[in-house]
Amino acid sequence: MSNLTTMQVPAHIAARVAARQQGGANSAVLDSVLSGGKFPYPKISIRAGRFRLVEDGSEATVGITLPVVIVGANPHVSKTFYARPYDPNAVDARPDCFSNDGIVPDPSAQFPVSKSCSSCPNNVLGSKITPSGAKSKLCGDQRHLAVVPAADPTKLYALSIPVSGMKGLREYFQQLRNFGFQPEEVVTELGFDDSTSYPRVTFRHAGFLSTDGIAQVETLQRESAEQIKEVTRVKPLSGAEQATISAPSAPAAALLATPTAAEEAAVEADISEDVETSESLNDKLDDLFGS
Repeated sequence: MSNLTTMQVPAHIAARVAARQQGGANSAVLDSVLSGGKFPYPKISIRAGRFRLVEDGSEATVGITLPVVIVGANPHVSKTFYARPYDPNAVDARPDCFSNDGIVPDPSAQFPVSKSCSSCPNNVLGSKITPSGAKSKLCGDQRHLAVVPAADPTKLYALSIPVSGMKGLREYFQQLRNFGFQPEEVVTELGFDDSTSYPRVTFRHAGFLSTDGIAQVETLQRESAEQIKEVTRVKPLSGAEQATISAPSAPAAALLATPTAAEEAAVEADISEDVETSESLNDKLDDLFGS
């Protein structure tokens, strides 16, 4: 039993405590234990088929659609294993074993199952049978993305796409590349497939960013490159606080482009002449999203 409630605090310690409280500084030693491995960045949850913004322990439900700009993606398929049964009401449930690169378990995994993902029995197709009788894997695949709200691209959010939505993500990115577009310059509307009993994320092109909006996104990508790597789990977490860029100088609506009829016709004409077949793009996209 601790006696901290009754001890007298020396003046120099009290001064240090006051300075830390004023400056918001924390102890890395304390955080390593008390944080419990919690993800330090804001994130988007898809629990119960609703998009929810989660930050600092608070959760705000957005709805069944969410317009974002995708600013980063982990080039590897990540993997997550839970030994306990799925609980749809669980919040921040920590996996027993996981891999951010799909090659080896993460060093912080509590109960690594195997030394490598390739030799892990939970990573074998058929290690899990779904209620419909289909073969699956006990260790689920997922893709880690970094996104920003389309109307105000000043804050990074982490978004993990389960295996059920990864095919749709590939197909959506394939369409963007087919038309010569980049994810960083278009508005992506996240949604849910209403034909499934589980939250399968869908992706739809919902417009383009204006010149100012693109500049905002490019500034964030340049100034927050390391944070984007952490949000997408490309590099280990450093414990740094969420980075933001300067607030938009233009109203939020001005960050979205509204093409004229002539511009739309010109784009359609160019697309009709230069569109590649889906088959010719599959090999190119494998470099980004794996097989």
